[in-house]
Amino acid sequence: MTCRPLEGCDQICFRRLETWKEKLVGLLGTTRDARPVVLCGCSSIHTFGMRYALDVALVSREGEVLIARKSVGPGKMVSAKGAFYAFERPSMPTPWFVPKTSVEVFPLCEEKEDDDAMRGGCYV
Repeated sequence: MTCRPLEGCDQICFRRLETWKEKLVGLLGTTRDARPVVLCGCSSIHTFGMRYALDVALVSREGEVLIARKSVGPGKMVSAKGAFYAFERPSMPTPWFVPKTSVEVFPLCEEKEDDDAMRGGCYV
């Protein structure tokens, strides 16, 4: 997944989650050093069962940032009508998506690859 949410940001790579099970689990069971993920075809996320806060951004297929929240604590839900991509990472004090802005999104989610470890992409 490639997008440019903010000028001057360091590159962040996301692991792409596509199946129902992958999206249901998301970052559950991981630690604060987990690799960020992007859930494809997803308009809402939950943090039930999480042990740490998440930074979350819900983005339309066209790249409009519909919602961007930092430090979403355990036991919460975040949703946005029209969202197609849900970006999640362990909460951190570095730049994140900005609501009501556009980002460049390349539709890597529609591509299929055999090697799950290689699925993913970056934003700059």
